[in-house]
Amino acid sequence: MPADPAATDGNGRAAAAKLTVYHLARLIFTESALSGPELEAHQYTETFETTDRAAIDEALAKIEASNATPSDAVLDARWGLVFSDASGARVRTLYLNRFGTTAELDGERVTFSGRDLIDWLRAKYGADSVLA
Repeated sequence: MPADPAATDGNGRAAAAKLTVYHLARLIFTESALSGPELEAHQYTETFETTDRAAIDEALAKIEASNATPSDAVLDARWGLVFSDASGARVRTLYLNRFGTTAELDGERVTFSGRDLIDWLRAKYGADSVLA
């Protein structure tokens, strides 16, 4: 569960000390849509971690610029971004479908417009893979 956003600048930026990115390649088929926790636990999910301040800030800026709109769409999570503070507590979570259009942001289902975030994820964490 994410930490209280009031303890940060509202988007996790002030407290985020680590970014963990989860990715399940599009050619990995599952029997049902995956939730965020199921994505994190899936045996074929790739995990990338960074404490680089510039990468954390860039990811948060991409999320902010994605124009989240509340939605009832069902999520099949293929990407996950988990921002943690220095103690390891989660301060912001985002799970996305493979297109970057349907998401769960801090426990709320949303849709995103634009491709900046998913294009950034693919370039940074999956561009070299035909499976991204």
